[in-house]
Amino acid sequence: MKLSPLTLSLTPLLSATAFSANAAPQAHVVCAYHHTLGDDAIMMFGKPNQAMWHDFFGNAHTDAVSTYQTLRAQPDTTCDNKADSSAYWAPTMKLPDGQIVTPAYQKTYYQTTNVEQYPLHPFPAGLELLAGDHHGSAPSSRITFLCANGKGYSNKAGEVCGLRKAGDGVQFNIGIQFPNCWDGVNLKPGHGHSNAAYDVNGACPADFPVKLPTVNMNIAWVLPQITSLDTAKIQLSMDPVMRDGAREEHWGSIYTAHADFMNGWTVEGARYMTDHCMNQGIDCGTQVPYGFSTLAENAVVSSAEPDASHPTPDNLFISDNWQNGGRTHHPETLTLVKFAIPPLPKDQDASLFKYKLRLYGAKVESNGADQIFFYPASNDWNADSVTWNHRPACNYKSDTQLYLNASREYRMVDVDKAVRKALAEGKTEISWYIGGDRQGNHYQFEPASTKQEPILMLTGFKSTPQV
Repeated sequence: MKLSPLTLSLTPLLSATAFSANAAPQAHVVCAYHHTLGDDAIMMFGKPNQAMWHDFFGNAHTDAVSTYQTLRAQPDTTCDNKADSSAYWAPTMKLPDGQIVTPAYQKTYYQTTNVEQYPLHPFPAGLELLAGDHHGSAPSSRITFLCANGKGYSNKAGEVCGLRKAGDGVQFNIGIQFPNCWDGVNLKPGHGHSNAAYDVNGACPADFPVKLPTVNMNIAWVLPQITSLDTAKIQLSMDPVMRDGAREEHWGSIYTAHADFMNGWTVEGARYMTDHCMNQGIDCGTQVPYGFSTLAENAVVSSAEPDASHPTPDNLFISDNWQNGGRTHHPETLTLVKFAIPPLPKDQDASLFKYKLRLYGAKVESNGADQIFFYPASNDWNADSVTWNHRPACNYKSDTQLYLNASREYRMVDVDKAVRKALAEGKTEISWYIGGDRQGNHYQFEPASTKQEPILMLTGFKSTPQV
């Protein structure tokens, strides 16, 4: 049943970032501002109110004693992707008139280069990263500035921002690029030593051999109270001098811009981002799941070979024809798939989550788009022994459908209703027959344990405004 492979053609999503256009695979999250504290759980752990003022995004509980464990134990987040409970923070900004302002949101792009030659590793649980120099006094290639009405990103201060296009205020952005090569040992940086470095043309230096997604954090201040802003006169918070428990504030130039990242992604989300997305040369966009499972089993059963088993097919092949006498008068080939169900997170709003099935494949014929069907099946089958004559019953009442054409690509199927029904029945697994379009056409998908294997995804998403 092996069909000729079709060529994969993927066009990367090009997003405007703080740095050069990224033509390689990426993902992104948008996280609203949440709170400001004089805390820094990376460099001043356990010392509340003794660090510079920081504006926090993402995890709503970040403070001076935050760790990966606390982020995941209290995963409330301002980020649009519920899989990301990371803590992001950066120094507070003071305008030239002395007004202290808070940002509106930050958008972080997770990016990479030369992934074919130098593939990524997932963020390890507990990883903490620093970027920028809080004593900086000159431009940095890793820090960029933007006036929303200006000429694009620059690493030099001095541009005067005017009203943005909407005419409702000034918008000013700072972009901060984090190092993406980890030493593989130290989860936390320390005073006088770093745990990460920057790659060179996609390759990591020998002392920092573990390549990670590049965290590009873009912070946006939306300022309706002003009509212009001289970026050379902006100030950013610096460490205070503590005198008898009281803070004496200090401020630095815009060249002191820096940021902190404490990984709070779910383990499965971090692994999907690299192993099943960016390393495969595709853009994740917002579709990084909270949890996922790959195929537990797959098999192909065919009425043309009623006693044959196909437990390791080269392709998940489908053909069906309900015309001229109905399906029982024509050869029929169905694919059986079985997944463990990723559990819904506890103590979170279940309505924000959805189950989706990701497949890679296409219709074989090039005569337009048609639909295939996902019929519910019992879980009492084994790929090594299931045949057409010894298979679970199929009632041909589909849980969902998928329209597809001959373009061989990733397909997302909404299976939320069916999976939640299975969960309500106490099931931990779910199976489907995938059947043809009833018009005599043929379809093929990549099977288990291949580069583009099917995945059952639990995604969680909420809208985070970019005002």
